Amino acid sequence: MSKDTAYIKSALSTDNYEAFMVGDKQAGEVHWLTTENSSGAPTYSGLWRCEPMTFDYEFPGDEIFHIIEGSLLIELEDGTSVSVEAGDIISFNKGIKSTWTIQSSFKKFFVISNC
Repeated sequence: MSKDTAYIKSALSTDNYEAFMVGDKQAGEVHWLTTENSSGAPTYSGLWRCEPMTFDYEFPGDEIFHIIEGSLLIELEDGTSVSVEAGDIISFNKGIKSTWTIQSSFKKFFVISNC
């Protein structure tokens, strides 16, 4: 969002998604809504979707997400496992290392700050 724009509105179609890469592996697809806040600092938001798969993920910033559909098992480096499903809202701190197992077609709305 630029300083000159008070809001952003987005319409979704399959054309509005792009591959989301974790290292050299595609892990679903993303539709970006924002990549910076009104001060110009990196702040990412959008929709992410993925079919069942497993991949490693280190949170690049503080991340809050709302699960729109599907289910996911997140295994943290300390051995903690977190299951989330449609309707859940969850937050993780920057730098947490995890393994994600997408258990069913998955979609979330996310915001990542403090990158």
